[in-house]
Amino acid sequence: MKGRPWAVAALVGALVGAVAPALAGDRQTTVEVTAQRTLMSALPNIAVGGGFVSGGDLLDGTGRAKVGEGHSHCGVLAVSTAVPPEVRTHCTSVFRLGNDELHLSSLRTYKSLDAGFENTTMAITGGTGKYANARGQGQVTRNTAAQVSYRYVLTVVTE
Repeated sequence: MKGRPWAVAALVGALVGAVAPALAGDRQTTVEVTAQRTLMSALPNIAVGGGFVSGGDLLDGTGRAKVGEGHSHCGVLAVSTAVPPEVRTHCTSVFRLGNDELHLSSLRTYKSLDAGFENTTMAITGGTGKYANARGQGQVTRNTAAQVSYRYVLTVVTE
């Protein structure tokens, strides 16, 4: 487009105009759940390249009523030489809420696999049903209860 700066400006203007109306119709909702871990398949001698599955029940925002189930599959990226070893993972998760699913992705740091992962941010990558075109992000905070559990606050954007 040498010598035609107006063409670049027109293209940018057209793209911005095409995107803005789609964003104006988006809906944003907050999903708050507490996840109680009842499954952890990680082996004691975990190694880079290995993986594990974890998951359990999803409870409502107050932590009382079951609203679904959540499961994660994690690939191990790094293992420290500390005792117990700190483990860095990339995890994909699925939260089934009724007949709908939210799909999530995150990096996690486990100071101890038994104790669970540290607070983190997750990407919302999609879903099914009412979450079929979901995107957004969420904050995960580890609860201090005896059983490993987490509070998820997910900001879900849909069209």
